[in-house]
Amino acid sequence: MKPLAGKFVTSVSEGGVVPTEGLPVVALVGRSNVGKSSLINTLVRKRIARSGGKPGTTRLINLYRIATPSNDVRPFLLVDLPGYGYARGGTKARESFQALTDSFFRQATVGIPGPATGQIQLAGVLLVVDVRHPGLESDKEALTWISRQRYPVIVVATKADRISRSRRTKMAERHLEALHKSDVSDSQLPLLVTVSTETGENMSLLWKELKRLLRLL
Repeated sequence: MKPLAGKFVTSVSEGGVVPTEGLPVVALVGRSNVGKSSLINTLVRKRIARSGGKPGTTRLINLYRIATPSNDVRPFLLVDLPGYGYARGGTKARESFQALTDSFFRQATVGIPGPATGQIQLAGVLLVVDVRHPGLESDKEALTWISRQRYPVIVVATKADRISRSRRTKMAERHLEALHKSDVSDSQLPLLVTVSTETGENMSLLWKELKRLLRLL
């Protein structure tokens, strides 16, 4: 893969306006400690996102500007939303995390927004799951909600290096079975890409799908 340009832009708190500067946005959604920060770092092949060891500690929306060497894909923003599920601080913290996510999606529109609307041009969502834990209710609920909003979505199953190749295939199959059982129509079932941020496995495939989302705009 050719060199990429990636940098941290800013963090946004609840109720804050996401400054996109007219760039398309890809949102990262997933459970706490599922590996979203590591995924960002592996995508750009350098450490621009902090990956903490404690789950449920990110309390802001973090923005990263990504530029590729491809002439057919313009720069875009990766937006890392707070993890759902476990949160340090209990119910109050979980509610705060949900409010952050809600405030982001209230500003989002699929496709190209009208002039001076201030809306986020959402290219799609990466739903990040752990390949070792298929069918978690929180992941299925997230997929159902994303699909109901009709946001384009790719499911990214991380931590493939933590299990054997044969078991990895079985876990991917179980993830797909769980997706079929969620409240999502067959026409809305997303692509599943299994990756490893340690070995770089399937990152080229994920990049291919990311570019596809961005070209749809």
